[in-house]
Amino acid sequence: MSKFLVRWHTFCNERFPIFRHVLLIVFYVAANALVGLSSVGIKGVITYREVLCAITVFFIFLHLRIFDEIKDYRNDSVVHKDRPLARGLISVREAKCVAFGLILVELFLALIIGHAAFIAVLCTVLYSLIMYKEFFIGSWLRPKMATYALAHTLVSCWMSVFVFCAVTKLDFWKIPKVYGMFVLVNWMIFNIFEFGRKTFGKEEEEELVESYSKRLGPIRAALNVVIMATVAMYVAYKYGGIFNLSFQFSLSMYLLYGLTLICAGLYAVHNNRSSARIFRGICSIFILFYNVIITAGLLIWNH
Repeated sequence: MSKFLVRWHTFCNERFPIFRHVLLIVFYVAANALVGLSSVGIKGVITYREVLCAITVFFIFLHLRIFDEIKDYRNDSVVHKDRPLARGLISVREAKCVAFGLILVELFLALIIGHAAFIAVLCTVLYSLIMYKEFFIGSWLRPKMATYALAHTLVSCWMSVFVFCAVTKLDFWKIPKVYGMFVLVNWMIFNIFEFGRKTFGKEEEEELVESYSKRLGPIRAALNVVIMATVAMYVAYKYGGIFNLSFQFSLSMYLLYGLTLICAGLYAVHNNRSSARIFRGICSIFILFYNVIITAGLLIWNH
């Protein structure tokens, strides 16, 4: 058991940093929960449901990460030989066992929360399994990098639906339009993260490593992020009016959006290592700070 824990501790340190993910998930769940409760007129309070929901989402993130490592195993054995599975620290069989063990835990926790949460997490799990099998069209989908990513990040919408069901105890087919906008936002901000992390400066590109900058070019890669950030910004603007949020909320959102536009513009123009690194940085923090601002808006920046 001790060797098992050491191996997985190493895996998490390298491929799933715990603190970073806990921080992200806390605000992801908080933002989704507060918007969900507000959309149905329920005052937000922390109960066991919110805590179990956050733990379940953490396990979902982890099992998705493991699935990605398994799918990338063959390519990593050539391109990234230092990664845990590629170098033999963890076998593919062990990774599969841990991933499916996590899924059983997720289903059990959701069942404790309630039937609506269980149905939603079951849908999330089923979608993740279809993703794992690459929608049974992997040979056709894999070369289409952007389409592949957009199809995979849709799992964030199902996680958003799960949070709604967990905190409101309502079935997912009862989601109001107000919360439906936030389900869309989750897809947008996860895409920003995904597109940003695989965008490089011209001197950073590697022959055997795929990137959006190589596939789309720097201008189109940056433009995709700008479009998705604009959609997220529009929803934030709408929420400012719907929930009567204060000036601090709007100012914070405009600052985040403006910084994203500046970084995207610099990268599109210069396409070098430093501008790409800055661009990847803003894309990585967008998902966190967007949810932080939403959380602050609904908790303290409202009238």
